[in-house]
Amino acid sequence: MGYKNFVSALYAPVGNLNAIKDLQSFAEDFRYIEKHVHIDKIYLETFRGFEYIDREKILLLKNFFEAKGIKVSGGITTSDAKWHEYGFTSLCYSDSGHREKIKAVAEMTASIFDEIILDDFFFTNCKCEACIQAKGGSTWSEFRLRQMKEVSRELIVGPARKVNPNVNMIVKYPNWYDCFSETGYNLRDEPAIFDMIYTGTETRDPLYTQQHLQKYLSYFIMRYFENVKPGKNGGGWFDPYECRGNLNYYVEQAYLTLFAKPREVTLFCLGSLLDERFRIFTPLAGYAYEAVDRFLGELGEPVGTACYIPYHSNGENYLHNYVGMLGIPLEPYPYYPKERKKIFLTESAAKDPDIIGKIDRSLRGGGDVIITSGFVRAMAGKGLEQLVTVRWTGEKALVSRYGLSNRGLNLDGVVSSDKSIILPWMHMSNNDVWPLVEGLGANNNLPVLTAVQYGKGRLFILTIPDDFGGLYSYPKEVLNRIRNIMKSAPVTIDAEANVGLFTYDNDTFVVESFLPYPSDIEVIVDRKDAGLQDLVSGSTVSGITVGDTTRFRMNLQQASYKAFRIK
Repeated sequence: MGYKNFVSALYAPVGNLNAIKDLQSFAEDFRYIEKHVHIDKIYLETFRGFEYIDREKILLLKNFFEAKGIKVSGGITTSDAKWHEYGFTSLCYSDSGHREKIKAVAEMTASIFDEIILDDFFFTNCKCEACIQAKGGSTWSEFRLRQMKEVSRELIVGPARKVNPNVNMIVKYPNWYDCFSETGYNLRDEPAIFDMIYTGTETRDPLYTQQHLQKYLSYFIMRYFENVKPGKNGGGWFDPYECRGNLNYYVEQAYLTLFAKPREVTLFCLGSLLDERFRIFTPLAGYAYEAVDRFLGELGEPVGTACYIPYHSNGENYLHNYVGMLGIPLEPYPYYPKERKKIFLTESAAKDPDIIGKIDRSLRGGGDVIITSGFVRAMAGKGLEQLVTVRWTGEKALVSRYGLSNRGLNLDGVVSSDKSIILPWMHMSNNDVWPLVEGLGANNNLPVLTAVQYGKGRLFILTIPDDFGGLYSYPKEVLNRIRNIMKSAPVTIDAEANVGLFTYDNDTFVVESFLPYPSDIEVIVDRKDAGLQDLVSGSTVSGITVGDTTRFRMNLQQASYKAFRIK
């Protein structure tokens, strides 16, 4: 029996396939994966790093898996065999030899498969002399975006469709979305060229990696790409690498990918899941799949505070995922979500030349807009003064105590953190901008969360620490003020940072702890006398009515989740 709510897929790199010398022996090895994970589909790769597979062999393997009732599709990885001194290298699309070879690979693969996915090396980081000459006076981003758009049409999709007019072409995008344009990943134009896109949801270790992989990214990026090509985001894809130090990192990738409601989930890769170093992750994937599949169909469509990440933009890179780790559900879009009544804008949104006018219209229409200190910095002298009297100074302060105010007039309380964080110090006009949270310094204070009335709406400014991880050091009383301002569903949480909340449009939600220890939290529902039904056990959870809300106290074990329906 397969999973009820998603297709389970496996990716097989060409090196793994070429290593198969005896189908009978391989069949015995493959039973280990089948024992733990039901596989509906497998992608068989034909090219990676200038390693090819014989046509006869790929057809033999295709028949082998189809005989098992497994759907078979093709895969291509457009990487170079050469490794420079630092990191890996892409193909050079200024090199006629590379261009001819990848075109031939696309044609050959399309002659065998009716569906082909490109693994997430479909970018260029080449700075050879030919590329330098071809770039000319353009920036590297402009040149690469233009080049990869042409490569998509002329070397990949076009040739494949000439061979097989019915082929379904998929491009998989990696997790580093805020840097796409620098290496030619053309998220604006490529999705219109390819039939479908796919999402890399790898987060792995959040600290000891060269990336900025907060756990929430596994969910957030799925939702972003769903809004890039609605209905055509094929699924999520993750791997076991850099998870050996904490096995929960792998399981959390599976959970969060599934919480985003994918159509398909792909495990990378065949060889690793059979390798002694990574075999332990195979049953973990099966466990996570089975556990979430029990209630995934009960969850509606994901909802959250709208975010705007324009195409080819960057700024405060990956900040959204740190905010998501505060228990704030987010729903990102590549276009300004003007119909939404609550919109969160980071520095990347400042890349839109019309952003001030769009904010103005949202506020005058009665919406709430939350901007970050990075957005303020990026918009200095570019029209933000039309909305709010705030000035970026470049000054900073070390803060560990915070003052709280309900209306921005007088302090209602003071709370402390056990860690000091460095905050940018913006100057704001007294009696025009109202502080809801202040950082308390040496006989002085600086704004952390402020509010401005504008038209029928409200503009909020959220100060972001220099080190985004400093957000996790805000006391929960500060976090609760931010959560309440950004709330877009009838449920929120009272908890420290690193507890996630995932909300859906049918009164269902999931809470998950990313903490390394058990914690007590409160779930707050905006209804009197509400109840919660556990979506796994079916049991009912009672709460305490406080004013117009019902509060539910519960304990979350480390790296665990609970799923509920509001009754």
